Amino acid sequence: MSEAIYNARNLRAIGQDLEARGITQFELMPAADGYLVRVPYGAKKVNAAAETDGQANGRPASASSKPIELEYTLSSVERLDERGRAKRGSASGMPDFFSLSQCLRALGAVIDTKHGQLLQIDRKPQTNAIPSLVVQYQTSMGERIREEHSLPNLYDYCVHLYKTRRPIVSLPDNSEAMRTRMVN
Repeated sequence: MSEAIYNARNLRAIGQDLEARGITQFELMPAADGYLVRVPYGAKKVNAAAETDGQANGRPASASSKPIELEYTLSSVERLDERGRAKRGSASGMPDFFSLSQCLRALGAVIDTKHGQLLQIDRKPQTNAIPSLVVQYQTSMGERIREEHSLPNLYDYCVHLYKTRRPIVSLPDNSEAMRTRMVN
């Protein structure tokens, strides 16, 4: 897949679609022209009415049906991202840093900063354990890395990402007054 440097953006867009569908358990991996998401047998009910560009193979799954696969082409991810950007642009307030889309964005940013290539992301909730996402990627040097990121750690990283991309509010230009105070 040639769009390795856009994992943060692409994964956030896919996460928004998975949220709309009510999907919480999945395996996500790159495909020839995008991404493939497998929703395991017994996972939470999939919202068939969700507005999405992901293509589901087969019927929407419920807790008692077969697993499904969702294919996201790079062009459909782009459309999902544009739709998400439009919604974020009209919203006010802070994003939900515990949301799946923000967690996937953070994982994508981890991969992007290391110039890695995504191999797989798994989210399989376990009883009596802190929720986490497991990411596997390959570094630019060819090393395969497997990392487990707990939800609290991803929350902290999401906040960090949010703070680093926010524009700095400039104060009124009182530079002459400040210079006078500093000299005296």
